[in-house]
Amino acid sequence: MRYKDGLKDEGGMALVLALVMLTLMSVLATIMFKVTDHEMQISRNYSWRQDAFYAADSGVEYAQTDANIYTAIGLGTINIPVGGASLAAGASDATGTVEFLASGNPPTGLGVDATMFQGNYYLIKVTGTGRSNSTLGLESSVVRIVPRP
Repeated sequence: MRYKDGLKDEGGMALVLALVMLTLMSVLATIMFKVTDHEMQISRNYSWRQDAFYAADSGVEYAQTDANIYTAIGLGTINIPVGGASLAAGASDATGTVEFLASGNPPTGLGVDATMFQGNYYLIKVTGTGRSNSTLGLESSVVRIVPRP
């Protein structure tokens, strides 16, 4: 009967159990904090990258549509933005180049007479900068249909 009497003495067991549970809860809370912080950093980086992408995309749109670029470029390369234009928006900005590649026949399927018109081919390279100095580069090609000289 001595063995059964020993089981009745549980003095301090509740304290040990409470300390074990407190330790487990603390470890779990620390892990949850680290995971949440990591997820927030991923979201922040994604947002900064999106800012840089949109800045670069606006630079490509600008380079594709600004006629001043294609009248000033000649047979070389020109930096964008041109003529004091600004592509800055908030914390983002874009810079780049437009490079003349070649002249040739216009792309097929446009319904353009290749004896009267030619295609001037250009390469657009733009780097967008977003918040926290995040950068992203985009390249695009453009064909301008012009009368043959």
